[in-house]
Amino acid sequence: MTKDLQSHFLNLYSIALADAQIDTIELEVLYRIGEEKGIEPSEIDAIILHPDKIKFTLPSTLDEKISYLYDFAKIILADGIVDTSERHTLELFCRRFGFEEDNVSSIADFLLASAKEKMELSDLLFLINENLN
Repeated sequence: MTKDLQSHFLNLYSIALADAQIDTIELEVLYRIGEEKGIEPSEIDAIILHPDKIKFTLPSTLDEKISYLYDFAKIILADGIVDTSERHTLELFCRRFGFEEDNVSSIADFLLASAKEKMELSDLLFLINENLN
């Protein structure tokens, strides 16, 4: 697993922890995201058990940034509740990923709404890229 993906999965885990409790469904979504990306459960376990070995890295492309933030939105919605601290953490990552402050709230709204609708990532990326051109 690349260092970027290790960082991403540690960040996903931190989103799941943002509301001070981990629901089973959040972990299921975390491991499902790993499966979609070809990551073995044992690799995710190692990240969770040894977070001190992982260095935070920023995704480099817009598509990677959106993909990672969308995964965060899916974790947040896993239990059907958007907790204030989870929302705050999503917005924090939007800022860390370099999005302008004026856009952070609407980006979070859009990603959460898209995740609620269970939009496919490819459709989401297509929609975003079309609106940029």
